[in-house]
Amino acid sequence: MKKTCLVLIAHGSKNPRWTAPFQKLAEDLGREVGQDKVFLCFMELAQPSLQEVAARIVQGGTSHFRLLPLFLASGNHLDHDLPAQVEDVKRQLPGLEIEMLPPIGQHPMFATLMRQLARECVG
Repeated sequence: MKKTCLVLIAHGSKNPRWTAPFQKLAEDLGREVGQDKVFLCFMELAQPSLQEVAARIVQGGTSHFRLLPLFLASGNHLDHDLPAQVEDVKRQLPGLEIEMLPPIGQHPMFATLMRQLARECVG
């Protein structure tokens, strides 16, 4: 049976306050499902990169991971930049299967949550 990991990917920032909520999400989720099953990486401006995380996963014996973009919507990064990074990783690590998932902002549960939060702000 092949082990599958989840890789969360966010844009990235030089500001550690920006990366902190994503790190907390990955740590909390890792505690729930297993630290060896959840990883966090950034597209740019922060570490680790997708390439670094993919190499670590392969070294750990995993040949498949699901890539979940922590983005609200598709745009240039998700339409062009991320697929290029995925292809680079696949060239560097032959045999690694990467399943790209839609960004979290496109999930119906996320839209429901945003409406609930907005309703609370209305008063």
